[in-house]
Amino acid sequence: MSNVSLFYDYTDINRINIIKAWLDAQPKKVKAKITDRLLQLEQIDRTDWHRTLYTETLKGDKDGLVAIRALSQGVQYRLLGYDGPNRGEFTLLAPCKERNNRYEPLNVGPTSFERKGDVQTNPVDRRIRHDFG
Repeated sequence: MSNVSLFYDYTDINRINIIKAWLDAQPKKVKAKITDRLLQLEQIDRTDWHRTLYTETLKGDKDGLVAIRALSQGVQYRLLGYDGPNRGEFTLLAPCKERNNRYEPLNVGPTSFERKGDVQTNPVDRRIRHDFG
């Protein structure tokens, strides 16, 4: 089966893959759960993601972002991202945790929008295809 949605990770100005670095620092069970979510979502048309239990279209100060959700060991992990910059692509911008309906770190919304701007300005240097390994 071919991929319907392609995942990309944000890279900083030094080409450090922020998403991979964060995932690699998580416990194995957490990384496995998030990886499983991404693999499942890659096989689903983006217009049908809302039918899954592990995506949420955000509102308020995070309007326009999507959270990919994974619960592991009582902690709610999130990867925030957006559709684009090209059709059929989803760029992961920032990791966080959700506790008591609050995202941690608290600045994850503004950080995500800043990174989105970086990607839209320079998609070749500011993102890389997600590595599921």
